[in-house]
Amino acid sequence: MKPTPLLLLILLAGCQPASPPDLAAEAESLLAADRAFADLSVATNPGTAFDAYMAPDGLLLPRTAQAVVERAAGIAAMFGEDGDPGYVLSWQPQFAEVAQAGDMGWTWGQYQVEADGEQVASGKYLNVWKKQPDGQWKVRVDIGNLRPAAQ
Repeated sequence: MKPTPLLLLILLAGCQPASPPDLAAEAESLLAADRAFADLSVATNPGTAFDAYMAPDGLLLPRTAQAVVERAAGIAAMFGEDGDPGYVLSWQPQFAEVAQAGDMGWTWGQYQVEADGEQVASGKYLNVWKKQPDGQWKVRVDIGNLRPAAQ
């Protein structure tokens, strides 16, 4: 059976590649997600923020424990069972970049830990983000390093 021109047109229309993502807009969206993540940490506590923004299979690399894959276990390892370690964790996202496909990206910035109104630690972080099926950005890998104390 010979295909009709209409059938060929329908088949070809389904084969058209999707338009490429607007990487600048995606990077802005990712940076906004990291800022909202940081704002939630200060407004509530770190555990609540990480619970909201970590992917379910997120990898956390806490500095005082082994690497943990799985959001709830990682939050407990980093911030205690209730997610509220009794200190304020804040950070300032500096930059975001998104992969060509628009489904993964990364952010970096500076963070501070305050207890009783005093800064007790600070450092840099790098988060790898993955866009979820619903279009939200979630942290897939959280990495931080502690700035050495002044000598």
